[in-house]
Amino acid sequence: MSTLGTSRTATGPAQDEGPGALGTRSGTAGSAPPPPAPAGPGPAPRGEFAALAKGMTKELVRDPMALFFSVVFPVLLAGLFVAIMQLTWAGGPYTIAVVGSDAQAARLSAALGDGSQVTAVDGPRAAPEDADAVVAPSADGEALRVVTDPESPSVVSALRDALPGTGWDGRTLEAVGTDGSPPFEPMPFVLPGVLVFALMSLALSATAGTLVSLRANGTLRLLRTTPARPQAILTSLLPARGALGLALLAVAGAVATVLGLLTPLSALTMLLTTALGMWLLMSVGFLLGGTLRSPELTNALSGLLTPLLLMGSGVLFPLELMPEGLAEVLSWNPVALLGDALRHDVTGGVTRHAQWLDWLLIAATAALLTAAAVRAFRWDTEKKN
Repeated sequence: MSTLGTSRTATGPAQDEGPGALGTRSGTAGSAPPPPAPAGPGPAPRGEFAALAKGMTKELVRDPMALFFSVVFPVLLAGLFVAIMQLTWAGGPYTIAVVGSDAQAARLSAALGDGSQVTAVDGPRAAPEDADAVVAPSADGEALRVVTDPESPSVVSALRDALPGTGWDGRTLEAVGTDGSPPFEPMPFVLPGVLVFALMSLALSATAGTLVSLRANGTLRLLRTTPARPQAILTSLLPARGALGLALLAVAGAVATVLGLLTPLSALTMLLTTALGMWLLMSVGFLLGGTLRSPELTNALSGLLTPLLLMGSGVLFPLELMPEGLAEVLSWNPVALLGDALRHDVTGGVTRHAQWLDWLLIAATAALLTAAAVRAFRWDTEKKN
């Protein structure tokens, strides 16, 4: 007590002197400059977020399991799905009727190049009963309406690939089955599903698991003792994961573009959909990472949630395989809405809801989960008395 009082007495006069006194003393030999003012509770040091983000990025890069399950595993899964569908997907030759001239039918037959029989007819009703597809240009010439046999949906992909050699390149395909249902196409289904799976793994494995580990080893509690603001500490996890999410989107978009499934406009909407999806899934990651107590429990729960959400949302397995009533209910869960929104962005994707409705419900759910994560977040894993 006495030492602290003496120190204050010694420094008091120097602090009480005004600018004039300081100017008078500045010419005195051997005099020291006045001590700096103590740091007050002002804004946090500049550059703190960049430093924290750099540290969290290193933490992510040093976690091989998180990178494997958020990047490598979804790519391997996509390759497996594509291989299975290529082996089981029925191919040509097809029997196709074209509403048009014999010359147009001949060009389509040559473009398909698989021995398909293409005949010209005067109208859809004149097409043979055993035709796998009937192709009719729209009245404005901007689209091709394709009516397919539900048991031969692969003809749509074959027709889309053959368009550049038919004189119809640049036109869109409006495909519908004879039963009124949209035909299923594998790649427009697989690509959005794999992207959702990758983002989900990024949120659960690389975010929730990391947060629980940082809480369990006391790193977050230690960071709370620094001048860094709490919100800066938590949001510093986002840049690395956002960059990884954009990289995953770029890979999926590049594949979709090569396959002719993505247009410049749909690429922009796909970016918006992915941003909303990352908000949704990262809020789940922060909610779990801020409340669970052990990395082992987090990994087990993530391993259980991932297949349940993937199978129960129609992301990797079509909901049409389930009873109609159950499929309708499951189509409204947030992950299913994300998959539905992404399939709006790729050509040939089969969707259930309007995209604006998907976006609205995803954003509303993400906002609720974010509020819950903020309210429930704990900085350590110790039990409170």
